[in-house]
Amino acid sequence: MAFNALETAPQITRIRVYTVVQKPPEFSWSPIMPKVLNTDTIVRLTDDSGQDGISSVCTFTEHGVDNSVLESMRPLLIGLLEQKPQSLKDQWAWMQQRRPGVSNTAIAGLDIAMWDLVAKRQALPLYKLLGGERHSIRAYASIPVMEQASQYIELINTLRQTGFSIFKFHYKSIAEADISLMRDVYHVFKDQGCQFMFDAEGHYEAQGAAKVAAVMEEQGFIWLEAPFDDHDWASYRALKRSTSVPIIPAGNSVVDLAHVQQAIAADCWSALRIDAATAGGISPAMAIFTMAAKSELNVELQSWGSSLSTAANLHLALANANSHYFEVPVPIDDFLIQGVDHFQLDSNGHVSAPKKAGLGLDVDWSIIEATSSRCVEL
Repeated sequence: MAFNALETAPQITRIRVYTVVQKPPEFSWSPIMPKVLNTDTIVRLTDDSGQDGISSVCTFTEHGVDNSVLESMRPLLIGLLEQKPQSLKDQWAWMQQRRPGVSNTAIAGLDIAMWDLVAKRQALPLYKLLGGERHSIRAYASIPVMEQASQYIELINTLRQTGFSIFKFHYKSIAEADISLMRDVYHVFKDQGCQFMFDAEGHYEAQGAAKVAAVMEEQGFIWLEAPFDDHDWASYRALKRSTSVPIIPAGNSVVDLAHVQQAIAADCWSALRIDAATAGGISPAMAIFTMAAKSELNVELQSWGSSLSTAANLHLALANANSHYFEVPVPIDDFLIQGVDHFQLDSNGHVSAPKKAGLGLDVDWSIIEATSSRCVEL
């Protein structure tokens, strides 16, 4: 089937929203941030036939549980229950009209759950409803900040045994230190079929970024991510024109349709980077994919959190030919939540499409209810 934003949203009769906290992480993913706590905000919509549509969006905070997404959803929930069936496009537009009182992430949680529900009503995996024909995608391990190159080498060796062959580093975001790590790791794995990416967390200045890109060019890195703040389009454009290494943004702040369109016109990135959770859901993400394809750009999705929180991005990647990789944060155990299925990596380093309808993940609601820190029910 082809993507159709005019699919009719079902009549919703019951809504439950939960916040579930993942276990405290072992590591940080940025040199300027502490070990943040990940919170899954899980949505369960029930329609007039008793079918459930589900989703989760992951946020991370430095000091305790993040209930902000749940609270931001509150103004939308009564309206969703009162609405007559309308197109998913119109329903998403209705939620957008409530901004800035509600966040993009809150809208995303509800939009994704509605798409899951529509796919289930048609007995289709979501990626097929969105027009996808690809059944698997290469995954890469997104490695946290560690102290020494030897720790990265040890972790990569462990991850290779599970099927990973692509690895993205986070390190000090200081050019000379990052170059040293790249060289140490590349020396060990250069003849072992491994490929690499690097995320600088937006902290380079122009000269340092150019030095890093030159080393990455020699070593055949897949991309350099976030060398600058995502709004510094002039620096991005200059770096992109000076290197053959693909240059992509972090994908945290330039996420709205109109803003992304401006970035495409500015010709500042080699590929786009968004997350369905921060872009506002499946509906705007598919529009961004279409817009990118017209400009011959890929969209490489930022996928963070549990399998349920990254499921929408997996289906988006499978549904669109202009996406090539799926991010898996590691250690995987730090991102598991009780009561929810998780995706499995095959021996070739691919994540396969779920065979079940919708997002394709089963949830044990008794466990979610028992482990949630807060719940809203209407």
